[in-house]
Amino acid sequence: MNKSAPIILLQIYTLLVLLVAGLASRLPYSAVALGLLLVMFFSLFRPLAPRPSIVLALVTIALLPLLLAPSLAYYLSDAVPLPSIILPVINAELVPTQLAAVIATLPVICLLGYSLGQNAREITPLNNATGRHFTSVPVTLFLCLLALLLVSLVTNSPLLFLISLIVVLYFLLILLRVVWPLPPRSPLNITSRHQRIIAGNTASFSLSAQNRAAVKLHYLIRPVDSWLKITPPRFSLGQAKKELNVTVTPPLSGPSRPQLKVSATDPWGFVQLNQLAEPLELEVIPRARYARWLAMRYLEETGGGTATDTGRPPEAIIIPRRGLEYSSSRSYQPGDRLKDIDWKHTLKLNQLTVKEFVETGGQAAIIAADLSVPDAEEADKLAFNLITTALTLAGNTIPAALAIFNHEKVISATAAANPDRILKQTLLLVKDITQVAFPERSLQSADLGRLRRNIAWLEKSSLPPAQRLRSLLEFELQAIRAAARNHPATTALSRVTKQVLPPAVIVLVSPLNHYAEALLLTLENLTKRRYNVLCLGEKPGLTKPQ
Repeated sequence: MNKSAPIILLQIYTLLVLLVAGLASRLPYSAVALGLLLVMFFSLFRPLAPRPSIVLALVTIALLPLLLAPSLAYYLSDAVPLPSIILPVINAELVPTQLAAVIATLPVICLLGYSLGQNAREITPLNNATGRHFTSVPVTLFLCLLALLLVSLVTNSPLLFLISLIVVLYFLLILLRVVWPLPPRSPLNITSRHQRIIAGNTASFSLSAQNRAAVKLHYLIRPVDSWLKITPPRFSLGQAKKELNVTVTPPLSGPSRPQLKVSATDPWGFVQLNQLAEPLELEVIPRARYARWLAMRYLEETGGGTATDTGRPPEAIIIPRRGLEYSSSRSYQPGDRLKDIDWKHTLKLNQLTVKEFVETGGQAAIIAADLSVPDAEEADKLAFNLITTALTLAGNTIPAALAIFNHEKVISATAAANPDRILKQTLLLVKDITQVAFPERSLQSADLGRLRRNIAWLEKSSLPPAQRLRSLLEFELQAIRAAARNHPATTALSRVTKQVLPPAVIVLVSPLNHYAEALLLTLENLTKRRYNVLCLGEKPGLTKPQ
């Protein structure tokens, strides 16, 4: 908590006044004064939180005149009648010592205002309703002062009544100064911005904010969506402009105009204004659309065609490397290069045929994917991963095979072929991605290695509880094996691995979900056969081959 020089001087002044009251007063007044002195002294070196500081200042203002008046009674004794306008209900006379005590206490009110200002920086929003609202600070303070006024009337204390009345007038002046210049709605003006971004990607940019109020306000900005971040979230703003740093990672299903909850508090924390701002207009591009665009540009480039102008920079085009080793021949497809035509087979079969080449010594890759997804967001991620994986293999001329399945059947199980051909097949397979309502998992997928180790440890024990637990774990392992044998993922990978022998890489582009245990067991068996596994989603725990 940074303090200015005037505030430090006011604290020192308060300490001196409390010291005079503690030394010149009798018990119990001197004990109370010295207690307040110690608390105020330690707050110089270890500042209190804003709310305890408000309480300390308010207690000091209420007690200091009562503590200081007896010490001044030795020097002044003449009585001064109070005007009936100020104290109409108290029939008492205020001696000069009491009036001097009240005047000596007035600078402490500035410390109360400073504590209120520090507390205003940390006030949290009251509710989500927009518009102007009073905080709990003025309500609590006025109730406390009303209680002091009632105590002064009951105890017939003109000194306490006068100091309470002065503090009430001070708060009323603050309210008049605060409420009048505040706008009724929307205190913060944030510049609008249109941003294009691919779903799941992160973009950072800045927005300019300007305060519409005539006084300095303390702002707190909270994005409604968790994928949007604003820095700094808290700041104070007067007439100057403020640059806000925005970071967004929008999902496919996110709103195009994300909302910001803006809360503005006056310098003393009496009034709060809430507003909803929509400065951003996001154009979220699906990942699948972007990946398809990259694939089409790649196929046009490799086929010798001219890519259509889509406004993208030429650096985004992937220039492939052509394989050197002849793999096989196939029927001509639109986009194939004329130089790859196999004229011998074309004349023999009376059908246009082209040659397929692969990189010499290249290790084949198997693309495995489950086309059953729980929602549109996962469908977009899966399509992106499937197309970009095939595109990467094609750009590096690595022969590839497909092991595509869903929760019911095998969709495609191919042998290793030219990666350009595999890329074209993936562009068609993404249309088969379907949304399925799977039951939610309550437990994590089983750790097969730990399960086997637990069974081995329990076999060493002859105790009946250990044997019963071993039977349960063996039953779980057998159930996982039975599920793996009957799952389409196992069938698809078995068909492909019969045609693509190791060493080869299995690229799993879909995350582990409902079929986790079955697929983990299948992949574990394949790693023992010298297949390498690469998972683009959740990383599976696999046992390395010995």
